[in-house]
Amino acid sequence: MYNAYRDEQRRTSISYRALELFDKLPLSYRFAAALLLPIIAVIWMSGSNILDLRQSANRLDALNDNITLVTAAGQLVGTLQRERGLSVLITDTGTERLRSRLVQSRERTNQQLINLKQKLGSVDITSETKALHQGLKLATDALGQLPVMRERVDNEQATPDEILQFYTAIIRQTNSQLNELARDLSIVSLSREVNAYFILNRLRELLGQERVIVGKGLLNGKMSHEDIRQLAYNAGRQRSLLIGFESQTTVEPSGELSALTTEFRQKLLATRTPNELLQGMDADVWIAQQTQLIATVQDVEQRLITSIKETATSSYESSLNELWRYVIISPLVLLTALFLSWLILRYVRRQIMLADSVFQYTQDRITITDADGRILDVNPAFTRITGYKKREVLGKNPRFLKSGRQGKSFYRSMFQQLIKDGFWQGELWNRRKNGEFYAELASMSAIKNKRGEVQNFVGISSDVTERAFAHKEELEFRTYHDALTGLPNILLVRDRLEHALSIAGRKGDMVVVASIDVDNFKNINAQFGHAVGDKVIEQLARRLNATIRDGDTVGRLSGDEFLLVIEGGESELQVNEVLERIKSELSETITVGSYTMDITVSMGVTAYPQDNNDADTLIRHSSQSLHQSKRNGRDRITWFDTHREQEQAKLTELIKRMELAVSHDELELFYQPKVNMETCEVIGVEALLRWRDPERGLVPPGDFLPFIEEHPFSITIGNWVLNEALKQVSEWRSQGVELPVSVNINALQLLDNQFLDSVSTHLSHYTNVSPKYLEIEVLESAAIGEIHKAADVLAKCKKMGIPVSLDDFGTGYAALDYLKRLPAQTLKIDQSFVRDMLTDEGDLAIVKGIIGLAKAFRFEVIAEGVETEPQGKTLVELGCVLGQGYGIAKPMPANEVLPWLKNWKCPEGWGGYESL
Repeated sequence: MYNAYRDEQRRTSISYRALELFDKLPLSYRFAAALLLPIIAVIWMSGSNILDLRQSANRLDALNDNITLVTAAGQLVGTLQRERGLSVLITDTGTERLRSRLVQSRERTNQQLINLKQKLGSVDITSETKALHQGLKLATDALGQLPVMRERVDNEQATPDEILQFYTAIIRQTNSQLNELARDLSIVSLSREVNAYFILNRLRELLGQERVIVGKGLLNGKMSHEDIRQLAYNAGRQRSLLIGFESQTTVEPSGELSALTTEFRQKLLATRTPNELLQGMDADVWIAQQTQLIATVQDVEQRLITSIKETATSSYESSLNELWRYVIISPLVLLTALFLSWLILRYVRRQIMLADSVFQYTQDRITITDADGRILDVNPAFTRITGYKKREVLGKNPRFLKSGRQGKSFYRSMFQQLIKDGFWQGELWNRRKNGEFYAELASMSAIKNKRGEVQNFVGISSDVTERAFAHKEELEFRTYHDALTGLPNILLVRDRLEHALSIAGRKGDMVVVASIDVDNFKNINAQFGHAVGDKVIEQLARRLNATIRDGDTVGRLSGDEFLLVIEGGESELQVNEVLERIKSELSETITVGSYTMDITVSMGVTAYPQDNNDADTLIRHSSQSLHQSKRNGRDRITWFDTHREQEQAKLTELIKRMELAVSHDELELFYQPKVNMETCEVIGVEALLRWRDPERGLVPPGDFLPFIEEHPFSITIGNWVLNEALKQVSEWRSQGVELPVSVNINALQLLDNQFLDSVSTHLSHYTNVSPKYLEIEVLESAAIGEIHKAADVLAKCKKMGIPVSLDDFGTGYAALDYLKRLPAQTLKIDQSFVRDMLTDEGDLAIVKGIIGLAKAFRFEVIAEGVETEPQGKTLVELGCVLGQGYGIAKPMPANEVLPWLKNWKCPEGWGGYESL
């Protein structure tokens, strides 16, 4: 690993040494070296293009010669096809009336052969024309046997097959040369045109074969099955060639070539008795028709050859023009490029000289690195400030200058901002080569390319060490002191408080923390302005400083709030006397300019070790006590109540535990039936919350519900109860049991802005539960605080079809006016009155009064706490027929309700009584 590291270091050193040598070359040399490769590339590309264009022109020139040969060869093939057909017909049928046509055909063949030989002699043989020239030369040499074959035909020595084989071999050899020419062409359009010409040659060949096959049949008066099959095969090949021809050329032959399919041939292919059809056609007529068709194809061939020549000529002229443009323009472009490079060199030289002057003579150190942070260059000021020479730092990361005064988080934040914004500026401490610390005011920039990738980093910094020390002292004072009053701020006060607590913890002394606030200070700012308000704060700060001992601390937290730390107090009584004196002195009249104002202050106080907590907690407790002073009427001192804080802590712990209970499904609803004691009918159940704690078992409601009823968490619990109750009603209804449920709603939930929406949402989840099956029970005291809002909420519940009941009626402080204003349907007599009404005349009178009020206000009335048969009997006699209590049933889990309904029997003494 060490050797690999050493090799890497050596390669890096060599690279930077080479870079240094390159930088030492004159600018013109460096510029020439940079332009050398582009110039060579331009020359090479221009020469290469010129050679390519010249070769292309030569190929097109040779193509013209090849097209001339192809045209002559194609004309020769046409006469050979006609001569072959007539020779075969005369030999096979012995018909001499075709002899004159054969003689004419031989003369045309001789003329076309002479023409082809002349063309072969006039064409220059090059690499592009050599193959076609040799192939056609072989074909003409093979025609040297033509006189011999003609003599054998005339002497009737040759068979039709021999004649057909001789002529067909020469025709195929010639056509194959045309096909090779089409495949070798590099210009696609010409290749397609030549291929189309080859297709027409094949089409003429097929038409000639068709002329012979049908002609023999007409002369002999019959056609074999082999002849008909060959004729059908030729017809299919003709259609395929026509389709291929249309896909290869832009020449429009469709109108002329559409007549290639003769009516007579179609009839021969369609009939089952071709020999009978032959009697109606003359052989001369057929041969004339086919000869005319072949002539039509030859006309199309001629137009196609003309098109090929025009295209080749146009391409040849374009190549020559392009060649001359390259020959003329390329040197001009190169000279222009060299001239512009010379101008750029002059401009760059001036710019570099200017930039180099700035780089060399600026008094700020400049550091340039690559994207990985390795130093590429530094200016002389770098050496003057850091003590390091240029050769010592090239290739290194600037982090070797770090002083260690800034932590990793500082440099991490600096680098993140540099990458994100492309710029960072700030002050940092570095270390010189001699180990001395120095301060720099630095700015760093990230240089990015067009793709947004960082290529280099540039750092510029100046030595501000002397200013930094002075600024540091000023910053430290500002960091720990209030700008307006000069008093310690919260940071310094907290630090001194922690120190006092550490000493008091060892000695057992008292430490007092007091928060002090001016009463109604905002009125001073509003009446006299903020400038006067600031003067008041300054005077109060001076008074506080004058009243405290040397070992105590007073600081300003914010606005008009001060914090006082008193060390070594002997008792709360003694400290309270000191605080009263301070309060009295602070409350003296204050004069600011022409304004005179009387003020009072409030204090919140806590003391260690009675309040045995850390510094932050003591400050928070004193602030809480200060707020309590404000709520209690201001201009007073309030000590922190540790017992109340403990209760609050217990509540917080209870809330956390109940949050876990909700998430762990530890809560459960029990249901207590409500009955009509006169008819013994069960009219519904009341849902009662229970908590099955894994450790404590079933927790009584009184151990947790009263403590959370004023906490917002009670709303969460209330929503859970609503949902669970409606879910149970839905399950009962699905089993055919109609059993309404009543749910207790506390004041916090009832007056919550989201209460009605919450109820609607819960009902929407259970579509088979009508609102009439949900009854809301609220304490009469719940509505007293905000009677108007409570009445509005209950009215909207009633409008939704939800019954409303006032629970524990008679225990609160509701006036009769409230009964008139609250839209409830039922009054619920508290069990405390029902329990002793048979032995306590006062309770009995209250029960009678509540029943009378219910009748007067047209409320239904139900009694809680019915535990005995005599109680139920008495209630019925008094006119309260609805009741619930242990005498009817205790609260039970949901799974026990339906069995209880089946077994429920009303006590004998209840039924049959009419209410008084």
